[in-house]
Amino acid sequence: KIKEAMEIIEGREKAEGIEELRWRVVESKCRNIMGEFAQVIDFTDQLIRKLDELDEPVEEKRERKRIRIDILIEQTWALHNLGRLEESLEKVEEGIRLVEELEELKVQEEKEGENKDKERKAKLLNIKGLIYQRKGELGQALEYLEKSLLIREEVGAKWGIALSLNDIGIIYWEKGELGQALEYYKKSLIIREEVGNKIDIAASLNNIGMFYHDKGELDHALEYYEKSLAINEEIGNKPDIAATLNNIGLIYKQKGELNQALEKLRKSLVLKEEIGNKRLITNSLNNISLLFQEMGELRNALDFSKQSLVIRKEIGNKLDIAYSLFSLIGISIDMNEVEQARNYLSDLRLINEQEKNKKVDLWSRLAEALILKKSKRRKNLVKAEEILEEIADEETIDHQFTVQALVNLSEILLDEIKSTGDEEILEELEEKVDKLVKSAKKQQSYILFSETYWLKAQLALVRLDLKEARDLLTQAQVIAEEKGLERLARKISSEHDQLLEQLDQWEELIAKDASITERVKVANLEELVGWMVRKREIIIDEPEDEPVMLLLVAESGLPIYSKQFDPNKELKEMLISGFLTSINTFVQEVFHAPGLIRRIMHDEYTLSFNLIEPILFCYVYEGQSYTAMKRLEKLITEVHASEVWPALEEVGKKGYKLRNGEIAQMEGVIAEIFLTN
Repeated sequence: KIKEAMEIIEGREKAEGIEELRWRVVESKCRNIMGEFAQVIDFTDQLIRKLDELDEPVEEKRERKRIRIDILIEQTWALHNLGRLEESLEKVEEGIRLVEELEELKVQEEKEGENKDKERKAKLLNIKGLIYQRKGELGQALEYLEKSLLIREEVGAKWGIALSLNDIGIIYWEKGELGQALEYYKKSLIIREEVGNKIDIAASLNNIGMFYHDKGELDHALEYYEKSLAINEEIGNKPDIAATLNNIGLIYKQKGELNQALEKLRKSLVLKEEIGNKRLITNSLNNISLLFQEMGELRNALDFSKQSLVIRKEIGNKLDIAYSLFSLIGISIDMNEVEQARNYLSDLRLINEQEKNKKVDLWSRLAEALILKKSKRRKNLVKAEEILEEIADEETIDHQFTVQALVNLSEILLDEIKSTGDEEILEELEEKVDKLVKSAKKQQSYILFSETYWLKAQLALVRLDLKEARDLLTQAQVIAEEKGLERLARKISSEHDQLLEQLDQWEELIAKDASITERVKVANLEELVGWMVRKREIIIDEPEDEPVMLLLVAESGLPIYSKQFDPNKELKEMLISGFLTSINTFVQEVFHAPGLIRRIMHDEYTLSFNLIEPILFCYVYEGQSYTAMKRLEKLITEVHASEVWPALEEVGKKGYKLRNGEIAQMEGVIAEIFLTN
């Protein structure tokens, strides 16, 4: 409640000397939270001058040092938020020197005072760690944060211990080591719950939500975000309400529910504008820009990104300006405005030369590679490939950009394969995709798992391994479905349907030993890799399934129940026997490898399978497999929970047909699922 705090500070009776300076330090803290970073630097400079002018007795020497350290802590935060990291680092070092001087003073003092000095040192070391994080030097960041944690553990400062654990978790998150990050977030949350500070509890819940968000467990992430939001709304914490709404918006973005995403992001922006913290406002503008980019509304994306850049230039934080320039380069490339992208790159390079920051250097090199890649000239592509290889192979300082480098590298290699048909380049592309899989494992990112398994499936097609391709598509779809990535799951399912329709074409390619170039074209790799590079909205326009027939089959292959859905559509006896032949062909494989063979084509119909031993459920339909499988899964869930299941188990094991009473029970469930829109 920063405004109320400021009212108390301004409305109180003014004190004298050190006591007045203590109040002004609290005012500096409030102004930092409000985002008034430039004013804080001027204000704290004045406080230091006033401190130096004080005529205090010698016994106040220690207290004067403490006040100076507290002023320096607020200065470091302001400088840090303005991106003036070297100056911030100088203030941190000055603060640490003062703490060490306090430790050397021989004046006898209470233990409580000594502990407060140690906590000041821990604060400064923590800030120092965060400065190195912003510089992209994560090893050093971790070193200082761990030193801060040790001091806080020594003095038993629970609030500080929780903060250090949380910040160490952030470092592991940036390194892409998400399992380690979660471990630290949870330790921090446990302590924060013991302390009972609701703001901190909500912050920890938000960070755990970000962990699940990054993994692609979107429903789980949403659960944590909503818990965080509820606490922040209860205590009226506007900055964190805005931050959590922003994160919820990004969840909807990844789920493909883009209108809901835009609504949440706009609400977040309005709150940040009410608070008046310009830096927070620019983050929202940037996220809205990224959303419009995914929607393909590039003009809107450009407008919001430009607004963000203008405000960031007003603030003067060069790191934030650099990130805005990087975003604008991506949008300009998407809009085929390469010359404008080059202009932004010149500005980005200038900041890179001035700041000597690893993150800015990464953005600068990646942006250069993306511009070179756009030109399609051979010498430029070679240079782009070299830069992307370098980024992909070096130590990760932000995992999302490592992935971006690998995906763009894959697109270059794919273009080479199309033009040369060189198998060696295909092997190189497969190596890059394997690196993406490793990155997905390290990050525990289910979104990346799903996308890379889909990509591996298309490469298996190029290798003419149709079974491997189908198995990988199934795995990719299962991962996407389990983690709530419905649009991605539907897109992969549609790809699987297309493969089934093309099976004859693939058999012909195998028979004639087709060239790699021809196989790559049929596998439609270009569209998939292009989508991964540009991350456009997934458009779902396939019609839903139309039920034709439902069959239940025992392990022996004997049908124990069948239901034809449209009595007006005559299914010839020969067609039904064809279904049964198709089922018999696959039934043993299904029983021996459950979950892998889930669909086949027969004439114009698709057959989807699901095995719940000892019954194989087979649904015959026209149209999209994704909605068909959802119906089939719902049927199995309801039948398995119903009174008819024991009878079905017995029939499945012994192989005779269902009795009339059991059929009647089945019919009610089937009608509800397959015949109700």
